[in-house]
Amino acid sequence: MEIVRILNNNVVEVKKESGNHVIVIGNGIGFRKHKGDFVKQTDVDKVFILTNKQLFPTVENLLLTVPTHLIESCNLIVNYGREILGDQINQNIIITLTDHLNHAINKARDGFTTPNPLNWDIKKFYPEEYEVGKYALDIVKKNHFVSLPEDEAGFIAMHFVAAIGDSKEPYTVIKVTEIMKAILNIVKAESEVELDEESLAYTRFIRHIQFLAIRALESATYSERFDDEISVLLKQKYENEYVIAEKIAATILIDYNIHISSSEKLYMTMHLASLLGKRGANYESS
Repeated sequence: MEIVRILNNNVVEVKKESGNHVIVIGNGIGFRKHKGDFVKQTDVDKVFILTNKQLFPTVENLLLTVPTHLIESCNLIVNYGREILGDQINQNIIITLTDHLNHAINKARDGFTTPNPLNWDIKKFYPEEYEVGKYALDIVKKNHFVSLPEDEAGFIAMHFVAAIGDSKEPYTVIKVTEIMKAILNIVKAESEVELDEESLAYTRFIRHIQFLAIRALESATYSERFDDEISVLLKQKYENEYVIAEKIAATILIDYNIHISSSEKLYMTMHLASLLGKRGANYESS
């Protein structure tokens, strides 16, 4: 890889054989090097491949202004995240995570913290990502001698949720979590059934409403539709569950200005039937 620019002793921009420009990090990788020199792959600890060239200035500024050992800590956190969540994590999470932790650590040293009103919900809806967040707090305490509040575990978890799949931005994850919380609150209030949060049905329902919220925010819906006969049968068989689905749709429309389609309501009805274990029975008769 040919050096294009030296940002500091540990960070350089290089051009690969393919012609793509990437930013690489390595201990002393830019020391006594010049433009046009070559870097060995074995000397590289981390590679930033940015498909959006407009991000280069932002990444360069970040890598130049934050301590190298913080980037190394974030690298440890991301690697742990891959162990827990899989390799589908967008590699650019290290950029957003480093920026976030840099601000969080500096604020904590000045005596300020940011409360996370959704922390409990994030812990419940995204337990694996939250575990990574807790690990991050341990790394920060060990390597940077700063104790961040547990609310930060939720903020960090959201970065990992955002980095999986289509790489939704953290603010979108917050909105998704709010919608999921609203839906669950309606289910609990309307069904008067204690939900088994350890059950497979609960896990499936949580996953369903998560993707429902994502589709709704993207103005996307199920492409397939139920025919009229099946729709009528489902509404009759799962009458109480469909009523709950209707109330959920109405609330989401009022509170978030998001329309839930008829197909979405029927899919939710089936998930509710499995979750509540009533199969259309009257709840008060149980």
